[in-house]
Amino acid sequence: MGGRKRRKKLIKKVIKKLPKIFVCPRCGRQSVSVEFNNDHTQAYVKCAYCGLSGNVQVKKIHEAVDAYNIFVDDYYGGKLSEVRASGT
Repeated sequence: MGGRKRRKKLIKKVIKKLPKIFVCPRCGRQSVSVEFNNDHTQAYVKCAYCGLSGNVQVKKIHEAVDAYNIFVDDYYGGKLSEVRASGT
């Protein structure tokens, strides 16, 4: 006697995407964006809330996450100037 035919469960692969908006190291809000220049060797990183910003040197293979990490390292290392925006 044959039993019921059972289907094999499908396993879905979850592909994680890299974020485009990051957490500001100064104010703690998720409002930091990264913009690359035309030749992709320099990135401008800016917090939309507190105004913390800076230019970082990146390689052509780097992505926005890499530029953000360099920016945070520079911030905690004291390489960025502490200029507050007049709105906060």
